[in-house]
Amino acid sequence: MLKFSFRQQVLAGFVVSIILVFVVGILSFNSLRQFEEDNTWVNHTQRVIRTSTSLLQELINAETGMRGYGATAKKVFLEPYNAALPKVADDLATLKDMVKDNPVQVKRVDSINKLVKEQLLILKTNVETRDSQGLDYMVQRNMFVNGKENMDQVRMLIDHMTNTEERLLANRKENSQEASTFAKIVIACGSLVFLFIILMLFFYIQKTFDQQKKIEDEIRVANIELGKVLADNEAKNWLLTGTGQLNEKMQGQQVEKELSNNILTEVCTYTNAAAGTFYLYNEASNRLEFYASYAFHNPDFVKKSVQMTEGWLGQVAKDGKAAVVKGKLNDKLELSSSVLKTELAESFIIPFFFDKKLKGVMEVAFNEGISKNKSEYILAIANDIGIAVNTSQARTIMHDLYEETQQQAEELEAQQEELRVTNEELVQKTEELQASEEELRVQQEELRTTNAELEEKASLLEEKNQAIEQARQAINLKVEELETTGKYKSEFLANMSHELRTPLNSILVLARILKDNKPANLSEDQIKYASVIFNAGNDLLTLINDILDLSKIESGKLDMQNEDIKVSDIVGDMEMLFAEVASNKKINYTTNIDRQLPQTIFTDKVRIEQVIKNLLSNAFKFTSENGSIAINVKPGIKDKTISFAIKDSGIGIPADKQKVIFEAFQQADGSTSRKYGGTGLGLSISRELAFLLGGSITLSSEPGIGSEFVLTVPYEAKLTPATLIEEVLPTAETFKPVTEFLSPVKAAPRDPGKEPLVVIVEDDKNFANILQDYARDHGYKSIMVYEGTRAVEIVKEAKPDAVILDIMLPGKDGWQILKELKNDEDTMHIPVHLMSAGDAAANRVRREGAINFMKKPINTETLDKLFADIMVQSGTRFKQILLVEDHKAQSQALKDLMQGQGITVDQAFDGESAFRMLHENEYQCVILDLNLPDISGLDLLDKIKEVDRFASLPVIINTAMELDKTSVNRLMHYANAMVVKTNKSSDRLIDEVNLFLNKISETAIAPAQQAPSSPKPKTLTKGKDAIKGKKVLIVDDDMRNIFALSSALQSYDLNVEIANDGEEAIAKLEDIKDIDIVLMDIMMPKMDGYEATRHIRKQNKWAKLPVIALTAKAMKDDREKCIAAGANDYITKPVDMDRLISLMQLWLES
Repeated sequence: MLKFSFRQQVLAGFVVSIILVFVVGILSFNSLRQFEEDNTWVNHTQRVIRTSTSLLQELINAETGMRGYGATAKKVFLEPYNAALPKVADDLATLKDMVKDNPVQVKRVDSINKLVKEQLLILKTNVETRDSQGLDYMVQRNMFVNGKENMDQVRMLIDHMTNTEERLLANRKENSQEASTFAKIVIACGSLVFLFIILMLFFYIQKTFDQQKKIEDEIRVANIELGKVLADNEAKNWLLTGTGQLNEKMQGQQVEKELSNNILTEVCTYTNAAAGTFYLYNEASNRLEFYASYAFHNPDFVKKSVQMTEGWLGQVAKDGKAAVVKGKLNDKLELSSSVLKTELAESFIIPFFFDKKLKGVMEVAFNEGISKNKSEYILAIANDIGIAVNTSQARTIMHDLYEETQQQAEELEAQQEELRVTNEELVQKTEELQASEEELRVQQEELRTTNAELEEKASLLEEKNQAIEQARQAINLKVEELETTGKYKSEFLANMSHELRTPLNSILVLARILKDNKPANLSEDQIKYASVIFNAGNDLLTLINDILDLSKIESGKLDMQNEDIKVSDIVGDMEMLFAEVASNKKINYTTNIDRQLPQTIFTDKVRIEQVIKNLLSNAFKFTSENGSIAINVKPGIKDKTISFAIKDSGIGIPADKQKVIFEAFQQADGSTSRKYGGTGLGLSISRELAFLLGGSITLSSEPGIGSEFVLTVPYEAKLTPATLIEEVLPTAETFKPVTEFLSPVKAAPRDPGKEPLVVIVEDDKNFANILQDYARDHGYKSIMVYEGTRAVEIVKEAKPDAVILDIMLPGKDGWQILKELKNDEDTMHIPVHLMSAGDAAANRVRREGAINFMKKPINTETLDKLFADIMVQSGTRFKQILLVEDHKAQSQALKDLMQGQGITVDQAFDGESAFRMLHENEYQCVILDLNLPDISGLDLLDKIKEVDRFASLPVIINTAMELDKTSVNRLMHYANAMVVKTNKSSDRLIDEVNLFLNKISETAIAPAQQAPSSPKPKTLTKGKDAIKGKKVLIVDDDMRNIFALSSALQSYDLNVEIANDGEEAIAKLEDIKDIDIVLMDIMMPKMDGYEATRHIRKQNKWAKLPVIALTAKAMKDDREKCIAAGANDYITKPVDMDRLISLMQLWLES
């Protein structure tokens, strides 16, 4: 029997699910199409019946009009007759066209046509006879009853046609109902089977993950135990090795000075000590005497003699116990190399003995704290040092006695009496010497025994090391297997992300198109079916994203984007998000923020809101009607932490399930009959995200009473490498438009007669067809490419206005295609828009040269924006401008650039020519220099705006002139924007103008973008309504910045007042009492923004006046300085108008 791997089994399940979705979709689509076809035939049948009835009625009207005229000879009776004649002809033609698919009905129509012609001829003859012969003539010949048989036959034929069409109508309605019923059955059955397969996959993946986690735990425990054994063996090996090396250094005949130096040097070298001293005990003087030092710059400053109990050395010698001393180096001593000076942190002082007699004291100093291994080593060698010192001292005594004996022998020849005495003393001392030599032999024997034991222990240690090495290799092999398994899992999830998102992309887009029903040709049931497909696809996409998020967290690849965020913003977002849910379920939903908390915290807003949303979603899921849910934000138990407590009155969680629910795919009720749905991933992801935020989640719950989840995070999250450095960029302009500029792309010259073209490189043919339809709807011809190998070649040949490029392609991936396009001079100017079911870092998209990145599945709003952006870059909506510039070289350079983007540019070099050309041609924009030879640019601007047809003409001021306040006020009335000339190169100036033209193009296409499916951002709309009519004071010393901000704010119906420094701002506030808000620049002459803000806050009447600080800096502590000075909020230049309007709305409402 074949065994399939985990990957193959899961892949098979997903493939079956996808096939089932496609089958259900295709069957549903066919049923809907059959339903539409049957409805069309029903309408057709009803039209045939109406037309035939109309034909008969018109014939009757004509006959009635003829008889009235024949009886009275009044022309008024001929009006229905004359009106019926063309209608009869039209009805006959219509009827013949509608029944051409039914041979029987065609024959009947032909018969009716013949009878009608005969009847109309009879009626015409009667009218002519009445005119020529009179009424009596017609009565005598019985002409009024002529044509009765024809009318009877027409009635009969029309009755037959009507009966036939009614039978067809009944059959077609029955077929339409059958098609609708079949579609419902297919969707219901397919959804149940699809749900069953997904549940089976969940349980199987959960079981596999549990087994893998168990193996990981077992290996982790084994690693810990093995690490302990390794550490113990390494410590013992190091101790034995050091003892052996020291014993080798102490062997041989050495005097105390040499022995002291060798011992101290070996100990300091082996323990990596910074310095050391060595003292020997003098029994005669009862003092410690200095014998050796290590690493001192000037050993002469070391104390030569130490009394017992004097300092730490004397105290240790007296107590006979080792001591650890912490502190700085003695003031008279210095440790140094040729480059560095060293300070000590810790010193280890140890006495050594022989036969319980003090022999000396050794002090070893370290830059850092002494480790346990080093202290054990020094304690272990103390006894050996005592033996060696005692041996050396005995040898010295023996040497002294020998020299003394020689001296006495010489004196013996001179004095016999002294010789006798000396001989007696010599015999006595010789006996002492023999005793010392015997002790020496005993000590040497002990040393040989010790060395033999050390060799035996070293052999045993080697055997243990080999066993440990074998165990380590086995563990490494297991670790490699786990890493391989993890790699396969990551690759599998990445592939599944692409394989699932790609078909989902087509399903969601098509379902959304059907759901929107823009042609208005679907019934309510059909729209409902499309909504079911669309919602089911979105649910599947959410599930896939949850699994991928969990995988990213487990592999440590989830990036955190920390920033300063307001606590009130988080709570406000949660209030708005769940307000409707609470209202629908009749739940009492409340929030509360402790006033002791700081206003802002430094963390990842997206991730912290993701955790809170998960917890709130669970709370609303498990809380019944008329229950209560509360968010309480308060200080955490630990210092500088904040807690978000979500408390509900729901069903509660049993104690034995409170740990299980935080595991992946686990729920409190995991049975197939459980009441509440869900994947069991939410709490697992929330717990891991809380850990990444530097916090944790705790739970307290009682069944039947409710639950309380508490998310606790620090005020400041730990910085990731990406957020450690805040770059400060110099900027020449402080105003950033509300609509972000598109990346400047130097487009190839456009042929005005050439149809706009886009190349679509996408291997999913269904989605490629959708893109092709969108391109056609936006006026673009498209070329389809389904694999990567020929994409570059086709782009070179076609030279399109833009390329829409998928990343994951067969043959050659999108990154390689993008690289080749950007490295080729013929194609490097073509804008490329990337898309993929996988993730792509935004910085890489820009770095590689692409315009933007769209993540599949792509909704209709994104597609509308995509083609709007393509229009901006290709210049298809921006036609002709007038460039007024007296500098001909610069004017020509700007003209060449804009013509390269498909824009027609007319040049004027003085004011008179410019004004004449404005009347002779139609321009969409004027770029105006203020310094002109014949007239001031300001006067020319006034002259232009006096003409009604130029009142709304956009004007861009392009000048290097320094503007005073009066000039700026004049410009503010008419000019739309201003670009400042600098001493930069011409290329730089052209780049700035090019950016501004992109802004103008984007503004020009704005009406096309304002479709019902893509409304203006809510923030701007809401902000504009909230601040309309308010008065704002702009405080800035740069008049160009004032002009830019004033122009932008006036578009929101704001009244603007201006001050050039802090002192003038204070004066303005005194003079103008109804100013609602202040925008305060920081860097200004006379009185800067900090001082001006402090002055404002000192006045009680301005205590509640909102002040928003503006600065060109971007350092982290700038915000703190501004808030400390009294500002309500802070925003950096260049100013993001969306954010500025939002801040103004917030503070004006509060």
